[in-house]
This record gives sequence, structure tokens and C-alpha cells, in this order.
Amino acid sequence: MNLVPTLSDGVVTLRGHRGDDVPGVLEQCQDPETQRWTTVPVPYTEEDAETFVHHLVPSGWESGRAWGFAMTAADETGAERFAGSLDLVDRGDGLVEIGYGTSPWARRRGLTERAARLLLEWGFAEQGVEVVQWVAGRGNWASRRLAWRLGFDVGRDAAVVHQRGRLLPAWAGTLRRGEPLAPRHPWYDVPVLHGERVVLRPLAEADLPRMLECLQDEQMRHFSEGPRERAPHTVERWPDLVDERREWAARGEALAWTVADPQHDTHLGLVQLHRVHHRRQAELGFWAHPDSRGRGLTTEAVRLVVRHALVPWDDGGLGLRRVHAFAAAANTASRGVLAGAGLTETGRTRQEVLLGDGTWSDGTLHDVLGDDWVDPRADDAPR
Repeated sequence: MNLVPTLSDGVVTLRGHRGDDVPGVLEQCQDPETQRWTTVPVPYTEEDAETFVHHLVPSGWESGRAWGFAMTAADETGAERFAGSLDLVDRGDGLVEIGYGTSPWARRRGLTERAARLLLEWGFAEQGVEVVQWVAGRGNWASRRLAWRLGFDVGRDAAVVHQRGRLLPAWAGTLRRGEPLAPRHPWYDVPVLHGERVVLRPLAEADLPRMLECLQDEQMRHFSEGPRERAPHTVERWPDLVDERREWAARGEALAWTVADPQHDTHLGLVQLHRVHHRRQAELGFWAHPDSRGRGLTTEAVRLVVRHALVPWDDGGLGLRRVHAFAAAANTASRGVLAGAGLTETGRTRQEVLLGDGTWSDGTLHDVLGDDWVDPRADDAPR
């Protein structure tokens, strides 16, 4: 058997698996999250853990086709403890696939990121690796965020992963020799913004039914452009409305907030900033649920987002220099929201918007610059 090297950064250590790792492997692989996102047998038994430690990992090293390590780190008592497993699996011609799993006690401490960096650096330097592939089931946001931190280029194309006889939708990404182990773009965490009558928060799966009600509303369909927006909106047809917006944030492209009732957390509408990192500006979009219209709630929500967009990064905002928006001239409600949020109408494009009744409306352009914006609620704001 090839000698398994020991790798350490002073906080985490990667070493060969030992017999006393069996209880830790058993604990990790019986964890529901591990079973949800990996291919470990279910149910997972002590015999499975024994087989993994004493046969599967050593055979990978002996064949030279898989290099598996145990990860250890100090727990809250200071004792060194099994914290998970990582491996590189040889796919041929300099391509390997990375895998990692973390013990429940060791999660959310940055340990797996440290261990993965050690593993990747060793693979590139010592094993002649040219490209590392990462694959994870769609929805495994913890793994996706780690891959982002490590610099993987996650593609937009559909991918699949095998799991216990099923093919499941997946994400896939690559990291090449010489590329920095650092994020390629921002990942926007959507902050909670508090107003007087609304709370803006990240989207949740529970918002989907009322989101679909918004999209099915006749008034919204009348002013929406394109067949996608006007198509029938059902859970079966659009199951990914929430994850789609999470994907935008993960790619550093857009942020989306649910406008929620502070008391009941009910979805009252949506506010979005698109193309956020393009020339330090963003395009604003929004909708309101039919039962929340006419009360100024959307204006308040849009104002909160505009403020967050223009506040400097060091003060907790996005530090953008400009926010712009587009509306149909016939959509007086949306134009009123934009004006109430501090945007100025700057131009018009003739017969730009095809309305739901088949007629054409002019389009109106609106924007605000960070240097010019004044909160319309402020006492010294122009009236």
C-alpha cells in the first residue's frame, strides 16, 4: 500500500484513515444531511464504516485511482477528533473529481474549506492533476458555497448525479492547475431590510404559492413582456422560481427580496436588482401581490432596496453608483412606485412594450445616481 502523506495547516490535518475512525465515520454517514446529498448506503451500519476504513479507502490508494484522507481537528474541548473525509478520484488524463463530507460537529467552522485547500494543493503539486471536477446535487448550497470559495467555475449547463439507482439534477464545476483558489465573482447574501410597514428578507419555499398568484394576476400579465411571463404559472410549470433567484445571488448577478408582512411573514411582493456587478449599477424590478396594492407598501419596499443599493459597501450597502428601471408608460402604478422611491424619469422609447391586449405602449426610463439620491421620507427631502 502507498504511504498516505500527512497534510496540515496547523488547524486541520489530513491523514490516512485508522481503525479508531470507524465511530466517527459511522456518525457522519448516519447523519440525515450526509445521506441526503451523498451516495453512502442507507441504512448505514457499523459494518459499512468498517468496510470503508479498512477496505475501500486502502484499495483506492493501492490502485492509485482514489486518494482518500481522514480530516481531523480540535473540538470544543481541544481534543483532536475525526471531522470527516475528503478524496480525489482519478478520472484519467489528469482529471480528478473531488469529494468531501463533514461530521455534524465540525460544520460551519471553515474546517472543510481548509482541508480542501490542502488536498487541492497536494493534488496539483504532487499527483500531476490538471483539472479538478466538482459535482453536487442541486440544492446542496453548503457544497456549492464551498466550491465557490475554492474558485471552481460552476457551469450553467444541466448536469446529473447518480444516487442509489436514481439520476438527480446536479451542479458541476471545474478548477484547473494554476487557477487561484479564490472566488471568481461575488456571492450576494440577501440581507434583511426593515421598514416601517414591511420587512424585506430572502425568498423562502413557502413564498412560492403567493409568487405564482402574483404571476397569474391579470394586471401583472397585462404589463409583462414575453411568453415566459405570460405563460400559465403553476407549481408544476415553474417549480424553480425561488431557486432561480438563489442561483442569481450565488453567481453574483442579482439579489431578490420577498416583501413580507412584519406580523405574519406573508409574501406581499418581490423586489429585485439585476446585473448588479455590471459597471457598478443595477436594474430594478418589482411586483406586488394583488391584495397588497394601493397601500404604499411596494413603494416603501423599493425605497429600502434603492437605499441599500446606493449605500457604500463599507456602510453595509452595495456601493452602486446608479440604479435604473424600465416601465410601460401605460403602467401608471409602477411609474408612481419608482417616483416615490426617488427615481427620476429620464426618457421614453416609443411603442416599446407589447401589452397583454395586443396594443403597444411607450416605455419609460428611470434612474437615480448615488450622488443625487435623497430619501423621499427625509425631513429635508425636496417636495
